[in-house]
Amino acid sequence: MIAVDFISEFSTNHIPEPNTSLDELLQQIETHNITLALTASRRGLIYLFNGEAVAETLQVTSQHPRLLPVGILNPRQYVNWREDLQMAVQGGAVAIRFAPGTQSWSADSLLFAKMVEGVAQTSLPIIVDFNGLGGEAPSWIHKVAATADRYHVPVVMNEVSYSYMGELLAVMHDYPGTYAAIRWLCLADSLETFKSEGLIDRLLFGSNAPRYSARSPLYQVLMAKISDEDKQAILAGNAISLLKLDPAHLPAAPRQINPVPDIPKKPIIDTHAHVTGFSLPQPNDTFDRTTVSEMAERFNVEITVVSSYHAINYDLVVGNAATAALLDRHPNLRGYVVGDARDIPTSVAQMENYFQDPRFVGVKLYCPFGGPMALPRMQDLLDEVAKFGRPTLIHMDNSPYPGLRQACLRNPNLVIIKAHGDDADGARQIQDLPNVYFEFCSSGIKPGPIRRVIDILGPERVLFGTDAQLFSPWFEYAAYQDAIKTEREAELIFRANPRRIFNLGID
Repeated sequence: MIAVDFISEFSTNHIPEPNTSLDELLQQIETHNITLALTASRRGLIYLFNGEAVAETLQVTSQHPRLLPVGILNPRQYVNWREDLQMAVQGGAVAIRFAPGTQSWSADSLLFAKMVEGVAQTSLPIIVDFNGLGGEAPSWIHKVAATADRYHVPVVMNEVSYSYMGELLAVMHDYPGTYAAIRWLCLADSLETFKSEGLIDRLLFGSNAPRYSARSPLYQVLMAKISDEDKQAILAGNAISLLKLDPAHLPAAPRQINPVPDIPKKPIIDTHAHVTGFSLPQPNDTFDRTTVSEMAERFNVEITVVSSYHAINYDLVVGNAATAALLDRHPNLRGYVVGDARDIPTSVAQMENYFQDPRFVGVKLYCPFGGPMALPRMQDLLDEVAKFGRPTLIHMDNSPYPGLRQACLRNPNLVIIKAHGDDADGARQIQDLPNVYFEFCSSGIKPGPIRRVIDILGPERVLFGTDAQLFSPWFEYAAYQDAIKTEREAELIFRANPRRIFNLGID
């Protein structure tokens, strides 16, 4: 199999957080055996002068045969846009990219439509980024597709959030010239869903490297329950067809990727997962049915600690009971008791009840509903949690550290796990608190923050989490794999640390 990365970008600076330098992009291409990568200068994806970005893209790609140039247009600039398009086309650009979120313009823009009409004369596809759009993204999926369809221009939707996958599926059914890059379509079984919808021929491998690792979407494809033919179509075939390239005479020699992901050789432990279903296109997960156990078995995850999203989002008592029922059916699962600072008496009663069952090994709290870490009621609940001596996984608010410090100083023996991690600045704020751990599951998981936190806190205070059923163990593991440098770090993060802080009932 070969891989063509349809979405990448580069900058000439070397700011490490995140590292988007050309050197980092080239290293990812080398590390993951990418045959070709479509790329564009980041200066054109933000506010800087567009003509300079196109020129920089053409100059850089001319020196690296595996990089294919992508031109950029920006409706905010207007002046010289036709010249920028002409320069890109004459320089060998294979697509034209738009970034309304970071360039700050609207999909309703008449000028965007005029630019798409101009691109139509070149027979090139367009790429439209959806990052930075916020709540406007769902309606823009349809608007962008309709505009491209009006001018018979193929459009690649890039960084459409998994939250809007249902809308994307509907749009792709109605607009046959609409394609999607898979980086943010990272729900577990999402590729299988596209297959069942008959849309596998319009998915493109796109990693957004080097901002993100190419390994996560690569593993997503290779572990999917689809045929090898479909996997190769996503990884390269669909891109080669869309770009009208000759498969026998690619711009650079094909490089074979390893078709088998690096599944952990020793069993690992997942400290962050969910049961009882989300309102997303995941038909195999419902209130009383979960794919978490099966995914864990496929990827050598020995134990997965789960909490009920129903308990978090709707009914504490019913959701925790559903977790208990699923523990009865799946021996490789352990449970968090979900608590809520809005109802401390019921939370305490739930802990008193379920901690009689050794399969319940911790507490899960959720600040977006229960309130920020610094609220008195959250502090009071954590005082109660500390009495049970169980680790607590907390989805925190956006500014949690003063409240987190207060809770840790009040309860120095309470292990608190910051769900979804943070970067270096966050790690420094709790560096002196030995009872605080980070895990990093996320749809936007990146190796860089994991590495920087390991360097600050040490591998002894980092845990592995996946957010399954939302995401698969292999998607999250791939970013950890890129971040971890030594076998000792891997042993601590994937096995020793969770065994030390949880009583998992395993040897």
